[in-house]
Amino acid sequence: MVGDQSMGRIRRTFDAQFKTRVCEAIRGGLKTIGEACRENQLSRTTVDRWLLAFDEGRPTGRPSVRERELEREAERLKAKIGELTMQIDILKKIDEWKRQQRSVASSIITEENLAQFQRPAAPPVSPSRPTTTGGRKTR
Repeated sequence: MVGDQSMGRIRRTFDAQFKTRVCEAIRGGLKTIGEACRENQLSRTTVDRWLLAFDEGRPTGRPSVRERELEREAERLKAKIGELTMQIDILKKIDEWKRQQRSVASSIITEENLAQFQRPAAPPVSPSRPTTTGGRKTR
């Protein structure tokens, strides 16, 4: 516990181990909230706030510098993931649009795409002579 005096009022701060001990004693049934408040000269609101954080699995102390750095990095990476996801979605839409344009261009003959549909005519296939099967063989 550390004291801080500002403007005539003493503001106490508690480390995470102390807060955890108080919460474990209450949740373990060793003390009631009222007993913990009286023994440690704490307000009910303060202990309720600690218990809420304790029950949610959050640390009851202030985050360390390293934890805050990691949180900032996580937020930055989440933003980057969001940005990249949007870019991927846009690229997929562009790809789909291009496919539709190619599909339209290949199904309608226009002046611009006429050349791709013009092919030289294939020479006519001459009818083959009928052959007979069976019968005599000629030498």
